Amino acid sequence: MTEYTFPLSFQQHRFWYLEQLSPGGAYHLPIVLRLTGELRVDLLHEALQLVVDRHEVLRTRYQPDAQVQVVAEEWAVPLTIVEGDLDRIRAETLAEPFDLWSAPPLRVVLVRIAPDEHVLLMVVHHIACDGWSLGVLGRELSIAYTALHDGREPELPELPVQYGDYALWQRDRMSGDVLAAGLAHWANVLVGAPATLELPTVRPRPATPTLAGDRVQLAVPEPLTRRVAELAHRHGASVFMVVLVAYATVLTRLSGQDEVVIGTAIAGRERPEVVGLVGCFIDVVPLRLSTAKTSAEELLAAARRVCLDAYAHQDVPFERIVDHLRPPRDPARAPLFQVMCNGQDTPRHDVSWPGVEVTGEQPEPGVSKYDLTLDVHQRSGGLLLDLEFNRDVFDEPQMTGLLDRVVVVLDWLTDDTRPLFGDEPPRPAPQVERITAPKTHRPAGVEPRDELEALVLGHLRAALGDERLGVTDDFFDHGGSSLAAMTALVRIQQDTGHRLGPADLFGEATAAAFAARMHESDHESERNR
Repeated sequence: MTEYTFPLSFQQHRFWYLEQLSPGGAYHLPIVLRLTGELRVDLLHEALQLVVDRHEVLRTRYQPDAQVQVVAEEWAVPLTIVEGDLDRIRAETLAEPFDLWSAPPLRVVLVRIAPDEHVLLMVVHHIACDGWSLGVLGRELSIAYTALHDGREPELPELPVQYGDYALWQRDRMSGDVLAAGLAHWANVLVGAPATLELPTVRPRPATPTLAGDRVQLAVPEPLTRRVAELAHRHGASVFMVVLVAYATVLTRLSGQDEVVIGTAIAGRERPEVVGLVGCFIDVVPLRLSTAKTSAEELLAAARRVCLDAYAHQDVPFERIVDHLRPPRDPARAPLFQVMCNGQDTPRHDVSWPGVEVTGEQPEPGVSKYDLTLDVHQRSGGLLLDLEFNRDVFDEPQMTGLLDRVVVVLDWLTDDTRPLFGDEPPRPAPQVERITAPKTHRPAGVEPRDELEALVLGHLRAALGDERLGVTDDFFDHGGSSLAAMTALVRIQQDTGHRLGPADLFGEATAAAFAARMHESDHESERNR
């Protein structure tokens, strides 16, 4: 079988790293279609194969240390046909982990409910896909099935590039002076910002997050939605920016902090060549927002400036911003920000198959990658606010109350003649760490004392790209990134067979301490025999 390799894009590197931290279904993207009617299973399989043949990223696997992605020139996509309890099959199909190295991370299962009713389950790992790509997959599968059913060739546009081309282009462009200037900009934006958001919680935060999530929704009344749109139009802003101001105001009020950093997703498809391509282009940018302004007009103007500046510098990969700033390391929290706000404007496409009624279903993921993620949906009947929350620390009544407060602020923003939240005092300001300017440290250079320390140090030096690192030097203090640490960990695991996890390396950030933990693990294994 012919194969060829490309580097991973920065986005792929990030999702590879996140998968190592939290293996399982947290980073799986599903398509669930209920198919009612006379389904031609043979044509469905042929249509799936045609789509996989078009997009190289659907035929790609990933080296265990994330150095390259390996594209197969051909790959026969498996279609598994099963019968049984739909809820159980769906849950297992969506959650079953992928081995990113052994095969492309694409799983397709057809559940037969009755002769004229099926449910199609497609799962793709985020390393190969994003929300926009799911729309591309659904649209192309529909076009291909329809054409094959009618006995003609599918009319799909030629793809001028493949994802590997994008990864090469991105790596080439985001280097040297261009990357340095972009990182300097983001350092200037974020230095002094709070590293954490200290919201009140209903239970203590666990040392290791489970990523267990839930969601609450609130429909904004149409009259208020109309006033929000009018406010945005008057100030040259977007509806998303108005909701962002309301969200930030609630978060700072609840936390007692004077500002907050909120992440927002960007599609990353500015180049026309990649608009119709399946792949992971999505990234995030941090928005540093202060709610110390005194009027709705000032709050909205400030948020507009922050958003436009972030959009203008969105091509700097978030992974590189984190590496450059090296914020305080905490396995229980995401770096730089722990809350998100997204405007949901991903294109939607009607799916129609001849002889088959196709109904899309949205499975409940049960996962929250951040403490809070607010998705803002603009619908004809009014805004829909969809809040995903971390069940480790929050509960449904608390989050319902948070959304109620967002609506209160939206109402105030459109008519700020009334006091906000009445006479309710804000929460006292907590003591939080601040993001500091990047520092450069020179390693002390102490040499290893045994073979295991030498092996660990060798991999840490290789990942860092600096032979001066000593066995007692902190890997992160000397410029190491979380991704580089994870790469070293995978190679250490391959060479030694030890299955210590990422938390061990992040908690033991020197070669000497990590080797000592491995020796301790060996002794524990001996005692338990």
